[in-house]
Amino acid sequence: MKICFVAPANNYHTQKWSSWFSNQGHEVHVISFINAKIPNVKVHYIDVGDIVNEGNLKKLNYLFHGKEIRRIINSIKPDIINAHYATSYGTAMATSRVKNPYIVSLWGSDVYDFPKRNFLCESMLKYCLKKSDYLFSTSKVMAEEASKYTDKKSYITPFGVDMDVFNPCKRNRNNDGKFVVGTVKSLNKKYGIDIFLNAVSLVYKEHPEYNLEVRIAGKGNDEGKLKKLAKELKIDSIVKWLGFISQEDAAKEWANMDIGIIPSVSDSESFGVSAVECQACGVPVIISDIPGLEESTCPGKSSLVVPRGDYRILADRIEELYSDQQMRLEMGLYGRKYVLKNYELNDCFRRVEKIYYSLKDR
Repeated sequence: MKICFVAPANNYHTQKWSSWFSNQGHEVHVISFINAKIPNVKVHYIDVGDIVNEGNLKKLNYLFHGKEIRRIINSIKPDIINAHYATSYGTAMATSRVKNPYIVSLWGSDVYDFPKRNFLCESMLKYCLKKSDYLFSTSKVMAEEASKYTDKKSYITPFGVDMDVFNPCKRNRNNDGKFVVGTVKSLNKKYGIDIFLNAVSLVYKEHPEYNLEVRIAGKGNDEGKLKKLAKELKIDSIVKWLGFISQEDAAKEWANMDIGIIPSVSDSESFGVSAVECQACGVPVIISDIPGLEESTCPGKSSLVVPRGDYRILADRIEELYSDQQMRLEMGLYGRKYVLKNYELNDCFRRVEKIYYSLKDR
């Protein structure tokens, strides 16, 4: 097949999708407003200026580049067109007036957050969904959210995880006597890292004998605030800030934790990729009661669920798992099996490939 993605070329998920399909022998093109290279993939860059780094209102300028998108698509003549993220690339695609049927993949904030800002934003989402022929959603709960704005049904296409990269074998800690809890998330408000720090503070004060170590990987707008909070809570001596790390290093971090923590507070986390990665490494995970996170784990068997924003209960669950090593082991083993059954990378992409073939032949 000849596949054309309309998506940011520098994004990890765009690169993962493009690379997988390219490796299967498909001819892959990406139309992007960001100039980046993807091995064995033809990137068609549309220069929209600096607006890719600006706020959402400035990104309305994307809508004036539909003609360029149409010109590129007409030259490629793809079998499949898949735009990613409804309220930027998907809406730009809607203005292109291409005659080819196309898919829009929903990512999360484009459905949960963007349309709630004002009437214009809601209208943009509805316009995008109306113009698209097919919808992909990474989770069932996001498909339900999208149904508030369209009658179209969504194909469920969850993000898969490479089980060879995210693997318990990456654990290389010796018997160091530490109890390691951590997360690999962007340091932004919606991911609840402040809740995590407050919970850790309670555990540290109440149980100094735990020899607790906290590891946080990621970058984001709230990094300075969060580091300041750690100092105010007097836990900065036990918190290790790792910054942005590669997928390989993320796998090592998850595998070397005793518990993974995903304390998000926003429903826009439509699918818990981080939670899946943690489980794939054979590590139990504590998540907040975000529907997308619950869908990506097996609550009670591979994960414990706490009310979002409640750091007291989060602290209690950390203490519960510290006290029950057998429970941690069983949850970790179950989590690995759960991901292998439901979210193995190749299985997930083969489902998408099968859908592509079915849509191509219509």
